[in-house]
Amino acid sequence: MENKTGKYFKYAIGEIILVVIGILIALQINNWNELRKQKLVEINILEGIRTDILKDTIDLNFNISAYSRYIKSDSIVLNHLINKKDLNQNVVNTLIKSMEADWFIILHDSHFQEAKLKGLSIISDLYLRESISRLYEFDYKALILMENSSENFNHSKYVDKKLNQYFGFDSTGFIINKKLYNRLLSDDNILYNIKQGQLKKRRLLDIHISTLESALKVVKNIDEKLNKK
Repeated sequence: MENKTGKYFKYAIGEIILVVIGILIALQINNWNELRKQKLVEINILEGIRTDILKDTIDLNFNISAYSRYIKSDSIVLNHLINKKDLNQNVVNTLIKSMEADWFIILHDSHFQEAKLKGLSIISDLYLRESISRLYEFDYKALILMENSSENFNHSKYVDKKLNQYFGFDSTGFIINKKLYNRLLSDDNILYNIKQGQLKKRRLLDIHISTLESALKVVKNIDEKLNKK
């Protein structure tokens, strides 16, 4: 009986050990599966953020190009007015550009918002997570505020309210007759306003360039991360 009882206990203990080992293996497999799922979610989010940022670089480059052109146009018209050159259609067109040169920017953040809902820790690389967060929470927000909302950087409105009084309109569009042009040349504040409008554009150009550089760095970091997967 003692031998049978001893064999029974050994058998029972063996069965328990096998069950425990089976449970541990199942848990480990489940952990591997969960980890694999998390990595797939991380990859999808990073790829989505990368796509969003690349879309943003198109808009950023467009505004950078536009601001660069209009800043150059402002320099031309300033030179024309400072030297009191004769009125011509080119200077009329350039002055109109100074009033109309205004843009609005919309940046893509749907995948970043998804990452925030899931918890930014889904992005396992701490440096990458912080660089992405800084791009969206600081660089993008600052740019959107300055470009879309801030009156301090509303260059077109600033120039428009000063220049509008010198423009007329006929079948060809906006015009400035010689009488109005001579009044414009005698207005000491006009040069100041155009120059201030140009400085506002330069500041917006600078923040577009710095934001673009930050965005491209994040894309590079994402590419490095994805290539390691």
